[in-house]
Amino acid sequence: MSDTHMNNNNSKACGSAVDARVLQRFSHEVLGLAEIPRCPASRSWLHEAVQGFANVVSFDTAWWGQVYVSAQDAPAKNLMHGSLGLSPSFAEEWNDISTLDRFANASISRLGQAVRECQGDCPEEAKTAVGAFCERHDIYHSMAVTLDFPPSGMLFFVSINRGKSRFGFDDVDALLMEEFVRHLARCWKAYLMAVRSDGMSNDWDDYALSSRKGELLYIGREVGAALNEEYAGWQGSRLPDNLSDMLGHAPCTLSPGSRRGIVVQPCGELVSLTMCSRRRASLLAPRELSAARLYSQGSSYKEVARTLGVTPATARTYLRNAYVRLGVSNKVELISALRHPGGE
Repeated sequence: MSDTHMNNNNSKACGSAVDARVLQRFSHEVLGLAEIPRCPASRSWLHEAVQGFANVVSFDTAWWGQVYVSAQDAPAKNLMHGSLGLSPSFAEEWNDISTLDRFANASISRLGQAVRECQGDCPEEAKTAVGAFCERHDIYHSMAVTLDFPPSGMLFFVSINRGKSRFGFDDVDALLMEEFVRHLARCWKAYLMAVRSDGMSNDWDDYALSSRKGELLYIGREVGAALNEEYAGWQGSRLPDNLSDMLGHAPCTLSPGSRRGIVVQPCGELVSLTMCSRRRASLLAPRELSAARLYSQGSSYKEVARTLGVTPATARTYLRNAYVRLGVSNKVELISALRHPGGE
């Protein structure tokens, strides 16, 4: 990879070279990000967002998702991913060569910067596994931006590509992509917070969202690590098949391997997955604990609300949070958890 294409210290001056029509298209797509959550198919949010960027900077294929490194020298692994114009096996193939992919690792190490590469600048790489991978998928010019998403313990990235017959990405393209991905990530987080229904918006590392068919929209590090440990060969784009088959039984609790269980609950048209707490009632807020105890003793939602002096909707929220924090899915399990607050 040449220093020219790996240099991403884009000057502010290059903004003056942006055509007014490009700025208009950029503004239109950025403003449009706020409208995407209204579309009926929630899992298409990122698909719609990335596809819109093609109206600003053209590309042939794109790939996006979350990535994490489990240990200092461990290879990066992609989870929750989507793509445009790429084969279904793309992510699986990349996970096999992730340690060799200098372009991807450069993007991971330069958070917020648009990293570019042209395969023609390194002809010797054509003979490597990475070169063969790029040849199979007609990836000749690439540009990627990777951002940190601290609450999740993961990174978020968007990568776009052009084929061999196309031209490379320039400085203006890089500047536009950096800004667009920042806006996209901010709107994506806002969207996830809007659809999340358990009321615990600060806990993202042990939380995941999927369609009712098991296609992942978001996954936190703890959930990803649990599934990665339990299911050999899991590729991360969707939940393992046997877990997907159980989503129709939500609310329920899954127990992958020796790790903590995962509470599965309906979340609108989606399904949420939350790692069970290692500690029981000690993690409940006072109102949540009071609501849980009253409910476990036979009070209805309305009676719990009346006793606590809150609305029935608030009482339901307290109970929903208690179920998630305790890792239970029914009243019998709730009673047991409250009787044994130190249990796993």
